[in-house]
Amino acid sequence: MKTKAKQEQGIPLLDDISRSLFNTIPDPFIVVGEDGTYLEVLGGTERSLYDDGLPLKGKNIYSFMPKGFADFFMDQVHHTLEVGMLNSFDYQLETEDVTLTTKNGPGGNQWFEARMYPLEKPYQGQRAVTVMIINITERRNLHKQLRDLSNVDPLTGLYNRRYFLQRVSLHLQEAGNAHILICDIDHFKEINDTHGHLAGDAVLQEFAVRAKEVIKHSKAIARYGGDEFVIAVTNKSDEEAVQIAEELRLRVASEAFFFQDLALNIHISIGVARVEGPDLASSSLISKADIALYKAKESGRNHVCFFTPSMRES
Repeated sequence: MKTKAKQEQGIPLLDDISRSLFNTIPDPFIVVGEDGTYLEVLGGTERSLYDDGLPLKGKNIYSFMPKGFADFFMDQVHHTLEVGMLNSFDYQLETEDVTLTTKNGPGGNQWFEARMYPLEKPYQGQRAVTVMIINITERRNLHKQLRDLSNVDPLTGLYNRRYFLQRVSLHLQEAGNAHILICDIDHFKEINDTHGHLAGDAVLQEFAVRAKEVIKHSKAIARYGGDEFVIAVTNKSDEEAVQIAEELRLRVASEAFFFQDLALNIHISIGVARVEGPDLASSSLISKADIALYKAKESGRNHVCFFTPSMRES
């Protein structure tokens, strides 16, 4: 009779050896019924990655998970049963929101990859899926760090030209209009030639600090190359954009820049231009501001110059 009962369930219950083997693996392996019950909970022995989920066996997901997450997860279960094939997906989970008697895992917000597969026959009287859970938080953080490194200027910590043209220009196209500010440190070559490149590097780093104090939204500031920086501001009038540029110019000139015991009086020139429509394409995004910057330098430097169409003709 006992053997017949096991056959009616469709899949034999795990024997002691199989269960022991499953419980040696670091990642959790779960059998989830179509009603949301955790029919089996195995593995997940690595406490640096997972809370102990073994007490969840026999419980329904809605009894220990937030409803929003439980709805999402059960949608995946039903989809997997419907399509009858492997279903892999990532999800984010605030582990503090999970109801467990003992919290002994890493805690906090974690990212997981689920590999879900339907069982061919009913398990414990219902259709079910197997799920392998893998903690991918460290992997995602590493990918983010690598992605950030490719977008950030290592000297100043500001975003680089690549990020500005790819990401900021896309955001500006969504906004529909913006003002571009191009800043150039006056007589920067003389600083390098007279005091050395380390002094020049210190000036660039301090400029980045002061620019972030003025602009606030640091993702809109980029080191465009050499001693040239580009800034994007949105939802401003022409007068407000020029005012921001003047504030930055004065912030740079107000206090000396220091390199070791050397005090350097630094000034910048800034070109400002309103851009909209076709000008928001990355190829022409900075062209007007660049012309205005040239005029600012031509006017004696330490100036802010706003682009006007007549500048193209001179």
